Amino acid sequence: MPSTPTPESRPPVDRDNLVTQVSVRSAMLTGIFVLLVMYTLYFAATLFIPLIVAFLISLIFTPVVRALRVLKIPPPVSAAVAVVAVLAFAFGSLYGLSKPAEQWLQKAPQDLQRIELKLQNLQAPIEKLQQARRQLDQMAPGEQNKDNSAGTQWSPVQWLLNGTWSALYGITLSVILLYFMLASGDTFLRKLVRVIPQFHDKRAAVETVRLIQTSIATYLGTITLINLALAAVAALTLYLFDVPNPVLFGAMVGLLNYAPYVGSVISTTVLLAVCLLTFQGGLLDIVLPPAVVLAFNVLEGQFITPTIAGHRLALSPVAVFLSILLWGWMWGVVGILIAVPLLVCIKLVCDNIESLSIVSEFLGH
Repeated sequence: MPSTPTPESRPPVDRDNLVTQVSVRSAMLTGIFVLLVMYTLYFAATLFIPLIVAFLISLIFTPVVRALRVLKIPPPVSAAVAVVAVLAFAFGSLYGLSKPAEQWLQKAPQDLQRIELKLQNLQAPIEKLQQARRQLDQMAPGEQNKDNSAGTQWSPVQWLLNGTWSALYGITLSVILLYFMLASGDTFLRKLVRVIPQFHDKRAAVETVRLIQTSIATYLGTITLINLALAAVAALTLYLFDVPNPVLFGAMVGLLNYAPYVGSVISTTVLLAVCLLTFQGGLLDIVLPPAVVLAFNVLEGQFITPTIAGHRLALSPVAVFLSILLWGWMWGVVGILIAVPLLVCIKLVCDNIESLSIVSEFLGH
């Protein structure tokens, strides 16, 4: 009968090796979990985009609903008022911008032809590249026929209609979710308090959640007001420089300012193309309006927003760029616009949770 090994005869446990194996396994599981989340967000974009947009807007109006509750106004009523206010602002903005947008769309084909004529000096190298591509296509006729057959199936009208219905679906779903998020009030907070067993932990959880909600709402509201002011200043500047449709392009500057760095580059490029088509004078007349608007963008991003919103919310430029790149790749234009607000929300959550302080340190400036 074999004897049971005594504690002295058992081999020693390599604790360092065991800790290393557990750490590697945890890192691998975390990586797999992150990839699965990204996969889900990418392929379920039609569901998650309205959800995230409604969540961000609800954070702005949550303090308002809570304040009206003190005045004996129930959350369903105040939520309905907030949703009506958002819809009124959105439809009012669309109505005000519809006429200049229609004028710009009517002139777009002629403007594109004029840009092509102005950039004829670049046609030679482009033509060489196209000739090289045609030679490569002739070497692989099967791939060429496949591309031509796929190209004939594309319909711009069908694409536009599909995009319109998709946008209407997303907007409708966002409005419905926004109402229910605001009307539910502090339901999630009450459930969180009910789950936590100890009173001290309950109180800490309530304070942490309320602090996070207040900080995010303050930031999003402040950034929205700053972007509205930037849009007004940009529209006035373009009007003084006699740029056509100044209100439309001013609104574009304010909207794209939700995406730092990338948004200012896009708006400056668009304004440069508009000025190239509008002004027939020297180089200064073409470059000056976009340069002044870009200067306002830089002034807002480097001085005004950090001063008003607080240096505690200053984000690393690398983190901002990677966030815009990631969400823009997954969700397109909407992802680019909500990338930085989402990043700020994540940083504020990490700031108030001790175990996530390392993540907050990497996201900070």
